[in-house]
Amino acid sequence: MSPDLALVIGNKNYSSWSMRPWVALQQAGVPFREIQLWFDDNASAKGVEQYSPTGQVPVLLGNL
Repeated sequence: MSPDLALVIGNKNYSSWSMRPWVALQQAGVPFREIQLWFDDNASAKGVEQYSPTGQVPVLLGNL
């Protein structure tokens, strides 16, 4: 069975904002699916608009 939560993040190696919820969910033992987006040269994530109306990550999505 697939997790009901998905965490949309940027690169964990470069974005502490993406790393924080990832670590918290891992440590709490919450099952989630990770969706990692890649940033272009303008620091915008390609495809983020389908997950986040603000165009920012991280985003936690529920009831998938």
